[in-house]
Amino acid sequence: MRVLSTVKYTALRMLRNYIVLLLLLVVPIILLTVFSFILSGAVTESGVPYINETSMSQIFVFQLFGGSIVMSLIYNDLFTENRMRMYALPFKQTMYAFSIMMCGALFSILLGVVLMVYSQFVLGVVWQNWLWMIYIISLMAVLSVIVCLIFTFSVKNFKIAERLSEVYGISFIVLAGLFFPMPENGFFDFFGSYGNPLTLSIDSVRQMGLSNPEGAWFQANILLGAIIILFIVMLILGRRKIG
Repeated sequence: MRVLSTVKYTALRMLRNYIVLLLLLVVPIILLTVFSFILSGAVTESGVPYINETSMSQIFVFQLFGGSIVMSLIYNDLFTENRMRMYALPFKQTMYAFSIMMCGALFSILLGVVLMVYSQFVLGVVWQNWLWMIYIISLMAVLSVIVCLIFTFSVKNFKIAERLSEVYGISFIVLAGLFFPMPENGFFDFFGSYGNPLTLSIDSVRQMGLSNPEGAWFQANILLGAIIILFIVMLILGRRKIG
C-alpha cells in the first residue's frame, strides 16, 4: 500500500507531458478512422464487417508500445541529472518506480477503453464482451510496461533500450502476419501463435466471442504466466540498477 502514497505525485508528473499523452491518444484514433473509411462496407465470408477485426487488432497493437512512456519517465527521473534530486525526496525510489508502472499501465488501459468507446459509438464496431476485452487489454498493458522496463534496466544506453522496445512491438506485429503471411515452419508457427502476445490477445477475444471460454482463458493465462515470469526478471534487474 505504500506505493499508493506516490501515485498522486506520479500522475501529476505524467500530466506535465500532456502533449505526448495526447499524441498517444490522437494517433490511434486517426488510424482507426482511416481504416474505417478504407474498409467501409467490406465484410468477411461470415458477414462480419472487416472493421470489427481490424479495430480489435489495432487496439492490441497500440498496447505493445504502451510501456514507452513508463521507461522514459523512469530513465529521466532515476538515471539522468534528475537522479540526485529524486533521491533527496522523502520516499523510496523503488516505490516511486512502481507508481510510475501503475500510472503508465492505467493510462494504456484507459487508452484502450477510449478506443473501444470511439470505435463502437463513432465507427459502428460491435464489441461482444466488453469486460473480457478490457481484461486482455490490461494484460497487454502490464506486459508491455514490464518488457520496456527490462530493456531499460538491462541496457546501459537508453537509446538502445528505446530501439529494443520498438523492435519488440514491430516484430510481434510482423510475426502475427498483420503485414504479410509468414513462412510455415516451427519458428514462425510458434511466434505467430502461442509465442506472440498479440496473437494470444486477438485469439483469446475471438474464442470468447465464439462461446469458448476454456480456449479464451487458456490463451489469457499464457499471457498472465509470461507477466509473472518477466515481472520477477524485472525485479531482479531493477534492484541491481536502482539499488
